[in-house]
Amino acid sequence: MSDSTTAPSWTEPTAPSPTLGLVDDLLRNHGAVFDRIDAAEDPGGLARSLVTIIAVSAGLFGAALGAYRGGLQIAFSAVKLPLALLLTAALITPAFAALKAAALGRLDARRDGAVMLASLAAASLVMSATAPVVLLAGSWGVSYHGTILLVVLCCAVGGGFGLLLFARAATRGGGAARFSIALAVGLVFCAVGSQMSWTLRPFLVRPRTAQAPFIRDVEGSFLEAVDMSIDSARGRYRRPEAPLPDVGSAGEATP
Repeated sequence: MSDSTTAPSWTEPTAPSPTLGLVDDLLRNHGAVFDRIDAAEDPGGLARSLVTIIAVSAGLFGAALGAYRGGLQIAFSAVKLPLALLLTAALITPAFAALKAAALGRLDARRDGAVMLASLAAASLVMSATAPVVLLAGSWGVSYHGTILLVVLCCAVGGGFGLLLFARAATRGGGAARFSIALAVGLVFCAVGSQMSWTLRPFLVRPRTAQAPFIRDVEGSFLEAVDMSIDSARGRYRRPEAPLPDVGSAGEATP
């Protein structure tokens, strides 16, 4: 009688999704992201992966913002925040490409667009990581203006991480010209991104608003709104014509 043994069946480990691998590189290995962009083996696939990352991660953060009001606002914010980032990329990329062409004598719009999308994807990933903080603020009863300042801080952290990736990509190879381009585009990046988000507001919705609109009329600027929110969070309101908290219809303080 012969002994027969059955060899164990082994399955090859499943290769990670290219998009998930890109997420890891955006957070931990910027050099690998630059190598992907420079290789340009599948620029269309890379762009689709980056847009997917922006849509999902920024959508999650937007949904957390909309949860402050709840209802339809969750879907509104989840759609508008990725849209704000993608519109920012569409506006800034031509300026970035033109500056590089003027200073360095060559135009590579496809690579420049990939760098911009990668920067925004990195920023949106970090912002999505702060979504639980925003949700906790709403559950703990943090005031509307206090929550706005918290959201601005979360966006600043995410935007700073995205700018770090952009600066590393834009200054590869060294030189004063590359540094100047990175600085100029970085400033435009901050201005356009913040104003685009302000244009597509509201994301939280003021408590006194009866019905949440998809987009409000443009009034003032993003920086003016932040300054006003700082004062309002400290109890100094600049809108005496609007009903103030804890004030009744006759103008007397309510208990």
